Amino acid sequence: MLPMEAIELDAFRRAHGDDTFWCGTLLGGCGGQLTTKLYTDRACHFAHHPDPDGLPHVCGRRARGVDSADHLYVRSAASAWLAGRGEQATFEYTRTEGVPIGSIVDVRWRHGALRVHLDQAVTPVWDGGVEPVLGTMVPVDRDTLIRRWYVHRIRLDSMGTARRVQIGTEAFARPIEWFTLDECEMTERGLSTPAVEKIVQARNAPRPSLWSPGKARRVPEPQARAQALQRRLVYARRIESVPLAKQVCEEIENLNGMEDELQEQLDAAVRHARIWLVKQNKERHRLFDNLKKAVAGQKPGRVRRLLLRVNATAAEDHTATESAIYKQAVTYFDSLDNPTRNAVEAEAETEKKAHKAAACARSALQRLRRHDTYTLDLSPHVEKLLRSAASAGELLTHGEARRVEVWKKRAALGPQEQLRVARRYWIQRSCPRCNAEQGRDCVLVEGPSSGKQRKDGHNERLQLVVDERKAARKTARQQKRAQQEAKDPAEPMRPAPEEQAKEAGKKTAARLHHQVPRGDWYRVMCPRCHAGPGKLCDNDDRVGPGEKRQLPHDERLRRVLQSDDRIGPGEKQEGTRDELQQQAVDVVPPPLARAEARPPRPRRRGRDTQETTGSAARTWHAKEVTCPKCQAGPNSPCVPHSPHHERVEWAKEFTRKLWG
Repeated sequence: MLPMEAIELDAFRRAHGDDTFWCGTLLGGCGGQLTTKLYTDRACHFAHHPDPDGLPHVCGRRARGVDSADHLYVRSAASAWLAGRGEQATFEYTRTEGVPIGSIVDVRWRHGALRVHLDQAVTPVWDGGVEPVLGTMVPVDRDTLIRRWYVHRIRLDSMGTARRVQIGTEAFARPIEWFTLDECEMTERGLSTPAVEKIVQARNAPRPSLWSPGKARRVPEPQARAQALQRRLVYARRIESVPLAKQVCEEIENLNGMEDELQEQLDAAVRHARIWLVKQNKERHRLFDNLKKAVAGQKPGRVRRLLLRVNATAAEDHTATESAIYKQAVTYFDSLDNPTRNAVEAEAETEKKAHKAAACARSALQRLRRHDTYTLDLSPHVEKLLRSAASAGELLTHGEARRVEVWKKRAALGPQEQLRVARRYWIQRSCPRCNAEQGRDCVLVEGPSSGKQRKDGHNERLQLVVDERKAARKTARQQKRAQQEAKDPAEPMRPAPEEQAKEAGKKTAARLHHQVPRGDWYRVMCPRCHAGPGKLCDNDDRVGPGEKRQLPHDERLRRVLQSDDRIGPGEKQEGTRDELQQQAVDVVPPPLARAEARPPRPRRRGRDTQETTGSAARTWHAKEVTCPKCQAGPNSPCVPHSPHHERVEWAKEFTRKLWG
């Protein structure tokens, strides 16, 4: 292949400076000498030497694409493949009247022979002594696939300046599987691939017996033949074989001497088959009309898909109009240049992968339909579902897409561990999620199987048993401690003064918001987060669910306790209110002295309303916090039923953090 870029052609000329190039007769050329033409504004190419008389050179070769030399690439690959197996082959490019060279390649060696059909110029012969290998655009009907079990196909892919040969195996109701030549072998059946071994093994496997026939009842021969024809008609409609259905209908109509009941069954079967044939005929006309429109609109990808469909469903009994449309489509597709054809093949490969991904997504959804929660053991199936759904794109239905979105949201929250509690315990309680009553199993609350029995109980139901067990253990520990104290009534050992002071400091730090009136909490600036007067403190230590703290920082409360406007003029208050009260207990002045030393404090003027995020209540309820599972806001119910266990636990945790 001559490089098409000028800079690459310079390197090509230096590498082949001593070589000559000729117009190959095996490519349909004239055999004359060629020269290289370098251009910077268009593609470089080979050109014939001018004739001595100055007239333009006449050459019969018209094809310029790389696929026009596929028969030579097939010869080279087959020769190397057979040589590696100790065989020496001969090759012949069969020339038939009106058929261009390269349409057929005959490969013969000592133990076998193959005929490679690279295009559909010559009809394959299936019952001859040579095994046909078909190109990707050569049609094969369903009946041939069913009768022969499989057929072989050949495909050539461009790799740089070379072409790689691949062998495919096509069978009825099976996609084409492609293999390299190194994976193929020659057996007694002929050319064999790994797919052929699976097909032959499946065909030869003994079928399991579904019943014991016992003593067979003798059936009259006409009735037996009628029953066999009925089964063949059903089979023809199942595989959508129009020729077989027409043939069976004609044979049924020629039957005579049937009983009235059996004759009515046969007439009904033929009547339904004729209706089906009419529908198939309409589909056939629509298929060829779409093919004609695709060729007129120059849509190579759609032309390729429709040609494959025509080859699979309507490869026989073409009318003159259908033959003209089919020939026009094949001519248009063969005239495509190499880049366009590669783009079409790439698009077809992408579409094939998308269909495969959609099938994987549907399989994963079918496996997950019995689950309404994301547990750890479902992680591989959920990951497979999300990957396949992303590749399938719009091939999934709206219902399937909605189910994928549900699992995507569950995966974003992460898998939860399935609690393990014996059924005899949790079955005695009602489920807060699916509202299953006592003695009844939990049911699925989401998905297409909603309402059906669940394999295990919901975690919300099992958590009731777990919480009850924790409470029982806690009560048992308290009772045991009380019994020990009752047996040993001696006074417990008093802690050291340092430990008492430390415990008092902790208690004071945890209870500062009890010592300061709520109206004075935000009166001064916070020395920790620098929140201004009247502003809430930042939740920098993650106490509570919001961005602002429910209670001010302890540093801010201490500053309020030590502020000057809370004591008389000329006094300085240091330490917490508990410390000052302790000092007052140590030295108690007379009542009159206290009244004279501290004048009455003026009445505090009213303050503006301050922002707040909640009440300083002792206990926080589940409805007052945001649910970490379904993200339901405060005072909003959880979806779908009742508050989730995670929301209840979060309210308890926040209460513990709030009150120490």
